[in-house]
Amino acid sequence: MLDRIKKYAGEAATKYGQELVDVTTASNSRGMIIRITVGSKAGPTVSVLTAISKDLRNTNEAEDGALFPDDCQIEVSSPGADRDLKTYKDFLWNEGRDLKLTLKDGEKNRHTEANLVKAFEDSIIIQEEDGEKKVLVEDIVKAKIKFKF
Repeated sequence: MLDRIKKYAGEAATKYGQELVDVTTASNSRGMIIRITVGSKAGPTVSVLTAISKDLRNTNEAEDGALFPDDCQIEVSSPGADRDLKTYKDFLWNEGRDLKLTLKDGEKNRHTEANLVKAFEDSIIIQEEDGEKKVLVEDIVKAKIKFKF
């Protein structure tokens, strides 16, 4: 079931200029919840999230209800700005933003705030006060977007 949902969710996301990030399931007292996460560098708007959800419901109807169980709730959302950045796409989509980073530094970790200049598959370039530095993805313990208020 999850593979079929990922296929159709990926197609719907692409149709609206987004990429499928994740599909997870959960349950509550009302039944099953299918959480579909989509994203892009620009990020999805509420109208795009609504359109993707509507496309998936239409696909479910066209499939005679075979895609989603009857008691299923579908949630389509963006990854969330407060999440940890982990994948290449997470970093790519956030180029130019300020980050809070915890980096491996020998025996202990180093905490820093820096601007994400460029993302690569295996590393990122950050701008700290003392200049640009290349950081290997394997040396990133934690990375989050730093919000300015």
